[in-house]
Amino acid sequence: MLFENCVAFVTGANRGVGKCFVHMLLESGAKKVYAGTRNLDALRYADQRIVPVELDITDASQVTRAAALASDTTLLINNAGLNCNEAALAAADMNAARTEMEVNYFGTLNMIRAFAPAMPAGGAIVNLLSILARVTLPSMASLCASKAASLRMTEGVRAELAPQGIKVIAVLPGAIDTDMSRDFPPPKIPAAEVVKATLAALDDGTHEVYVGAMAQQIAAGLVRDRNATQSSLASAN
Repeated sequence: MLFENCVAFVTGANRGVGKCFVHMLLESGAKKVYAGTRNLDALRYADQRIVPVELDITDASQVTRAAALASDTTLLINNAGLNCNEAALAAADMNAARTEMEVNYFGTLNMIRAFAPAMPAGGAIVNLLSILARVTLPSMASLCASKAASLRMTEGVRAELAPQGIKVIAVLPGAIDTDMSRDFPPPKIPAAEVVKATLAALDDGTHEVYVGAMAQQIAAGLVRDRNATQSSLASAN
């Protein structure tokens, strides 16, 4: 995909990977980047090519307004996500699991349903997931469930949009060095590494992008022996 003159929409654009996507897309030649965030006051962008958009991806009306405003989008980066760091049974209630599913699964699906109809052939959708879409850490079981659901959804959307010539990519990194993962032990990969790998995949046609040694090792382990790989993660957790 040529980034020169593309128009991108990035969710969760105020920090971390989302903020990095905004800057690196512009450096790669994007004509315009819509920066979606729940808190516009958190955005501090001086570049006139950046268009701030108030957006909670779980709010259908806000998603609809964002899609109408950004109807010229050719690249949708679904970066917004949530990790409540809750186990499945040890959690006090179901609130964390429901919230993670609302953001990570339904919110991402909201965005795709709103933006895909206007997207031209040659456009692309990127869903930033996690290697935990394919394995489970018991202490983050509800997050893993929401990411797994998002991966299955991504595969379905990819098939549905293929006849329209729209690429759909799942990005599955290991732990990233951002505020969301501040309590996760190192090693953690830089946000820029995730963005670089994603942009490269948009060019080479890769459908699933495993970023960083952790993600790549887990993916390889799942091919060799899924049960052993999952058991090792459970025991190390």
